[in-house]
Amino acid sequence: MTTSTQTKTEGKEDFGFDGDMDEPAIQLPIDMDDKTTILINVEGAVKQLISKIAKKQELSGEGYCIDEEELAHLPNSLTGVVVHYLVKGLKFDFNIEFAEKPICLKSRGGSALDKKVEGKKRLLTKDQKNDLLTRTNMSFYENDISNGTLTLDDAFASIKEAFSKKQEFESIGYILPAKKTEYPYWKEDKETT
Repeated sequence: MTTSTQTKTEGKEDFGFDGDMDEPAIQLPIDMDDKTTILINVEGAVKQLISKIAKKQELSGEGYCIDEEELAHLPNSLTGVVVHYLVKGLKFDFNIEFAEKPICLKSRGGSALDKKVEGKKRLLTKDQKNDLLTRTNMSFYENDISNGTLTLDDAFASIKEAFSKKQEFESIGYILPAKKTEYPYWKEDKETT
C-alpha cells in the first residue's frame, strides 16, 4: 500500500509520494463516455496563468522567463492544462494514474491552419493569393517609395516577407499560380486530374 507524507518547509506544505517510485502506479479506470462538468472558482491571476499556458504565450516576470517552446507539449485548452497538472499531482503525491489518458489531454490536431492543411482544404482565396503574389514584386511598392512613405529597405523587407510566405505555401504542396484568374491549388490534386 502506498502512503503519502506531509511536511512543512519554510511555511509551505510539501506533499509527496512516500513510496518506491519504481512501484507500479495505482491504475484508476476511466470511462470515456461518462462525461461531467466541474466549475472551479479561482483568482484572476490563476486563470490568467492557465490561459497563457494554454495559448502557449511566454511566461515572464521578475526573476523568471519561460518561453513558448517549453509550453509546446502542454494541452491548448484551460481544462486540458488544469487536468494535465492534476494528473501529474496525483502521480507525484499518491502514485495514482488513470488507466487511459483523459480525452482533454489528447492531442487535437493543432491550429485551424494545421487542420486545413491536413484536410487539403483551401488556404487562400484567389484575391488573397493575388495580393500575396503582388507583394513579391517591387512595382507594388514604387509609389510609396516615390512619395517617401516607405523606404527602400522597408520595401525589400516586405518583398522578402511575402516571398517567404509564398515559399512556405509551396513547400507544403500548395501552389500559387501567377495567372490572376486561377485559384491556388494542392499540387497533389492537380496531378490526379
